[in-house]
Amino acid sequence: MNGRIRIVGGGLTGIMAAFEAHRLGWRNIELHERFDALGGVARPKVVNGAEMRDGCVYFGPEGDALVERLKAQGATFETFDNRFGSLSLDGAGKRVFTWDFGGPAVDCASLRIARPAGDSLADRIAAYPSPIAETLAEYCRWHLGADLAAVHGEAAIPLAINRVYPAGAETPALVALKASNEWADELYGVPRGLSGRTANVTASLPAGGFTALFETCRRSLETLGVDIRFESLISPRQVMAEHAAGDTVVWAANPTPLFKPMGLSTPSLVKKSFFTYVFEAQFDGPCPVYVQNFTAKGDCFRAYLYESGGKTLVVAECVREADLRALPGEIRGLLSGFGSLKTGALLHSGAQPRWIYHSRDAIAGLATLREKLTERFGPSFVCGAWEPYGKSAKLAEVDAALAMARNAPAAGLALVG
Repeated sequence: MNGRIRIVGGGLTGIMAAFEAHRLGWRNIELHERFDALGGVARPKVVNGAEMRDGCVYFGPEGDALVERLKAQGATFETFDNRFGSLSLDGAGKRVFTWDFGGPAVDCASLRIARPAGDSLADRIAAYPSPIAETLAEYCRWHLGADLAAVHGEAAIPLAINRVYPAGAETPALVALKASNEWADELYGVPRGLSGRTANVTASLPAGGFTALFETCRRSLETLGVDIRFESLISPRQVMAEHAAGDTVVWAANPTPLFKPMGLSTPSLVKKSFFTYVFEAQFDGPCPVYVQNFTAKGDCFRAYLYESGGKTLVVAECVREADLRALPGEIRGLLSGFGSLKTGALLHSGAQPRWIYHSRDAIAGLATLREKLTERFGPSFVCGAWEPYGKSAKLAEVDAALAMARNAPAAGLALVG
């Protein structure tokens, strides 16, 4: 295939799109990355040989499509027992730990459920019985500080409230309801130990860490003949102006800069910055492991324990700048359901915006943007999995779009993302 491939942005989506483009037959491939290494936001800072991860990131088990494709490019993975839990409050306000369930557990016996009346997060929450709805609304206000009527319902996934365990209900009745009611299955969950599910018993991490993974990807891409250009930033207007016959654009980066060049107003976004703190740690329980905090109290909404560079580390993801005198105690409390934790030196802290909680305005705006891009460029401008949160969903969407571009007349490829 003679068309040009231009990839602007070397995050995981762009990397995987480059591998897929090569598999589909493109050969004139450029990869433009604004930083000096591949990985994008998933590439952690390294301090004294240890990765300072900004949160809980891992891959599926052996056999997962993304894992297998990365292994085919030389990456190696280590499988581990996927341990996780959540901390919630019962009806009396006492802290309750739920093992092997990453969502909130609410002391509610009612299994009433309704189809959400609309597409907002507020609509989704209102579909639950009032004890659950009130708990979720309080948690979301603590976590996001946004008008829930303006947030899209799909934000429930990154908020980890897409499924709720009604802890006061009878488990057999809950399981039966999930099997017979589409919305009950969508909105309710059962802890793994009670449900007998085995789908997420194991997971995997790249051997040697994420830095090693992205270096392996770089070497593999170069072996395939991909021209990687670091510290290279191409604007949307430049990409569009240089869009020649035979080119295809796949924009897998932040789509916000595309609106103005397409004559559209930029939609309102849910703007939220989170603070992360990485401590050295000693722990007598399983590792890796993470626990979600659904009490809407304190600063930390998730604690994640992992190993890197020969050290055991714990990262606290916080809804605001944390009180460092109280934070180690919060982390110990969150992980206490799995073991005893001692925190050591603070090795790293940071703050960054996360654009993972879509507003309703943003979802509608992205749909309009896709329509305008299709009108102007047809299949030669591929929108790069902006809405999905999960890695597998992003991979599938970009793969499908690349296949369509590959089969279009005179198709080439310029990837942005």
